Amino acid sequence: MTEWLTVLSQLIGIFALAWVSFWPAILAGLALGLPPALVITTTALSYASGAALVALVGGRVRAWVTRRWGEKALLKEGSLLHTIWSRYGAAGLGLAAPMTVGAQAGALIGLALNVSPRRLTFWLALGGLVWGILLTLGALAGVLSVQAVTP
Repeated sequence: MTEWLTVLSQLIGIFALAWVSFWPAILAGLALGLPPALVITTTALSYASGAALVALVGGRVRAWVTRRWGEKALLKEGSLLHTIWSRYGAAGLGLAAPMTVGAQAGALIGLALNVSPRRLTFWLALGGLVWGILLTLGALAGVLSVQAVTP
């Protein structure tokens, strides 16, 4: 029973960390000894929930962001996100956001650019899952390669 509560508290901590900062949560989950599949699932769900929460209040947020900064202030000409948005649209934003601006800021940018909340949440959640898998596999490969060369 105690072991189950320990894992649950670790998962809650990883979920909360991933809501704020995605990739450090993956490393923290692995450092805590959680199974990689559990780390991927928890961080991806946390990331998706952050995007969904912002998309849920989308109309008011979209109006406030555009009124406050304007559409051009969100994506400066020549910036990485502007280039991605120009070429790939919502899919590119969703797949790039986990490693650039995060779920909440990515959702705000997408809403300000008139992406539908449902479509935006889908692409951001998919991006979080893809990057969660890639980062977890990369971290595991690094750990395994260090273990292979240390006596």
